Amino acid sequence: MNLDEFREEMEAYRRSVDEEAKSLKNSQLALERLRQLYQRFDAKERAMADHVLAEWVLSDDESKRFDALALINEFKITKATSALRSLADRLSESRAVSVPYELWKVYGILRRLEP
Repeated sequence: MNLDEFREEMEAYRRSVDEEAKSLKNSQLALERLRQLYQRFDAKERAMADHVLAEWVLSDDESKRFDALALINEFKITKATSALRSLADRLSESRAVSVPYELWKVYGILRRLEP
């Protein structure tokens, strides 16, 4: 499976578990399923997943960013630091109400990932 196919599979899986979580009114279910999925990946799949999660960090979809940030933080995905810095720059220029919290979270993850 190449990266494009893997990306499509991860996107489809995320949509599926997100819909399931909404129907069950369980906001943490999607993230828990994504965690379980990531843990099942072999080294090659994790490398592709790390790439996809770095892309999700830059998404305009706050929910997708939330999932990506949680997984990057939990699994210490250092390959996402560049995307995290880009997100921090973008958030710094935003006036959205949720920005201070998300920016605080991004900086915390960066501090945890960087030596």
